[in-house]
Amino acid sequence: MSLGDAFLAQQIQEAFDRLEGMDEKLDLVLEMLGEFMATAAEQLNLLNTKLDDLIADIRAALEALNAERENLTPTGQAALDAITVKVDAFDAEIGDADGSDTPPTP
Repeated sequence: MSLGDAFLAQQIQEAFDRLEGMDEKLDLVLEMLGEFMATAAEQLNLLNTKLDDLIADIRAALEALNAERENLTPTGQAALDAITVKVDAFDAEIGDADGSDTPPTP
């Protein structure tokens, strides 16, 4: 074996030596990524559940107000005012995320 071949063989062996243990590191990274993705999915599911609850609460309040709409009692008016304030505050907090508040320019 020539000196050049020996050097090349040594370089190849060193490269393989450095790769040893990389599969363990890659497995750890993949495991951590899986946990992160599971956590993100859990958070999205929780947010979805909270949003469903919010929508149900608003619908129930609006149904109660709709039943009284011809002759709104002070309690009904207070409920309507409270819902309106909360919806307006939430809308302001979110902003125009979907662009529906601003009509497209012609």
